[in-house]
Amino acid sequence: MHEGFGFIRTPHSESLGPAVVISVLVAVATVLLFALYAVAGEAIVDTLYGAQIWPSAREEFSKNGAIPSVEFYATAIERTLFYFLLVSGLSVLVSLAFSPRIAGNRYSDEFVSRLNSPAFRDTCIVACLLIVATGFRLPGMNLGIWRDEASTYFEATSGSVSAVITMVKYGELNPPGFYLVTHFATELLGPGEKALKISPLIFGLMAIPAAYFLARVAGSRPAGLIAATLVTISPVGIYYAQEARPNTLAALLGCLVTLFFLNSQNHRHRTWSLVAFVLSASLLIYVQYTGLMLLVSLALAAIVLVVKRRGEIPAIPYLIAGFAIFVIYLPWLPAFFDHLGTGTPWTPESEWSDQPRAIYKNVAYLLPWGGQNSFIAKATLGIATIAVLGALIWSVANFFRRLRNPAVSAQEETAAFVLGTAVLGSILMLAALSLAGRYMFSFIPIASALFGIWLVRAGRLVNQRGWRWVQPLPVAIVALFAWTSLNAWDIATLDRLPKSGIPAFASTIDPASSERVYLLSPDFIAPTFGYYTRDENVSFVGFARLEDPHIFRPLDYAETWSRDSAVEETIDYLRRKADEGYGRLTLIEGGICKELEDKGKMQYSRVHELRAEIDKILSPANFTEYPARIECVTVTEYNLTNFENDGSTTTGG
Repeated sequence: MHEGFGFIRTPHSESLGPAVVISVLVAVATVLLFALYAVAGEAIVDTLYGAQIWPSAREEFSKNGAIPSVEFYATAIERTLFYFLLVSGLSVLVSLAFSPRIAGNRYSDEFVSRLNSPAFRDTCIVACLLIVATGFRLPGMNLGIWRDEASTYFEATSGSVSAVITMVKYGELNPPGFYLVTHFATELLGPGEKALKISPLIFGLMAIPAAYFLARVAGSRPAGLIAATLVTISPVGIYYAQEARPNTLAALLGCLVTLFFLNSQNHRHRTWSLVAFVLSASLLIYVQYTGLMLLVSLALAAIVLVVKRRGEIPAIPYLIAGFAIFVIYLPWLPAFFDHLGTGTPWTPESEWSDQPRAIYKNVAYLLPWGGQNSFIAKATLGIATIAVLGALIWSVANFFRRLRNPAVSAQEETAAFVLGTAVLGSILMLAALSLAGRYMFSFIPIASALFGIWLVRAGRLVNQRGWRWVQPLPVAIVALFAWTSLNAWDIATLDRLPKSGIPAFASTIDPASSERVYLLSPDFIAPTFGYYTRDENVSFVGFARLEDPHIFRPLDYAETWSRDSAVEETIDYLRRKADEGYGRLTLIEGGICKELEDKGKMQYSRVHELRAEIDKILSPANFTEYPARIECVTVTEYNLTNFENDGSTTTGG
């Protein structure tokens, strides 16, 4: 294993000068920007506000009707400067930590002796990465919650532990692990948004040192630092660290599973590593089903290793480990097969011709890309994605070559094969199931460890070729600042719009107004409405599920929407409410910030049928739009007193 930093420390110590110079210059520039903002910040903010500049078109939020305020620009600029300060400080630390020029300073002998300790140096750098990562992720804590997170709340707070498990079986397509964690978090901290999001944030941060240790075991310390950095700046990692869903916990456990599997290749640590592997693997598949794909991929890698390294790696311990995982998972198997049979009816079934596109999306999702929409950005992402896919295939196939690369240790070659198999196998299995994009999130720390190994190898190649003008450390610092420049504004303004428009509307509800019918269309936005009105005496129904729409149920969901009587049942319900004396109808319509259309087996376009039927009978009094990041909401008020029993069209407002 290559534990040294030879890929950075070259015989030409003066080549490290650019790394120190670049980091110090950017740090000075950042301080000057702070000084400029302190002197002329008010004028800068007023200029931006006066011009109504919307610097990020990535999500095209301005089309949803949101106009940035003066406070928006002031907060965004201050956060952006803060991010540059964090990254520049980290870069100065790293460049000095790897620079031999600091040695020989007679005033810093004690500091140098400690800094030259790889463990101390890496600990300092990873600690700084955690600080940077926390700064990147905190704005997302202000986004509010949307329907998936609201479902997490209702499932996690449904009662006892057994009640939570029962509710997850009923309303989720996930195992119960994360929901039990959230159950205890809400019992300890209360039902607020921070309690829902604190554990995903912690798990997301813990994935950074986990990725470091995985890449260190698989390759070297420099690979570990690169992997930790990639997880720190992952845009989707930044987002999901504040979402009350199982994603970050699954990513952390997936990284630990792979780490313990690699450790088990060493016969001295095999027993305890396999025990830890069994425990972490069992936890993983009780948290998210994508963990099963990782275990299948690692099982394939284990078979190859046992056959190829016969006598060195025994098969029996791995068979016992696999059997132990199966036994631990046995109680959940009936629920798993129920969920498997249910599937995701809202996912379109793809043809074999669609598989290359799904594979491309899954690979691209692993990259620390901010999603800029320019042609150059898209072309660069395309090239990088194709290159990464080719490198993944090469990492797996290269293991079967007879002639081994003498510059790469056997352990590193084996580790690259295991990581490549874990990532590539999961990519292909998800694509075969017509799943792409966010389903790959669990594998980002593993992929980052593999990227770290590749970049370290590239650094060795640079040294071997004698390309003194291309040194890895200065290039890495420049790349980090380039990434920060491209993404800092998006991260700083992550909370510029809430995830859902429902909380803004819910704040206008008068609990004393009891003679009002709230109709959520479609029903999948009802969990969010239920969460934000949980402390009020507000009753509501959903289309096409009138009863308990805040409790989602995937089973027979497509059939519920497909039945011919869905619209008629809703109209009949409104007629009964009018007869009971209810005077107002509030129709809350939502979607994904665009017109709902049929998707997979789901006939979402039926919401338009319902709206047309209501408009035939009632005249809308007024409507209001509530812009959001995911759940844009339109609220229309109707006068139910104009609802005649015969259902004929009336006028009034």
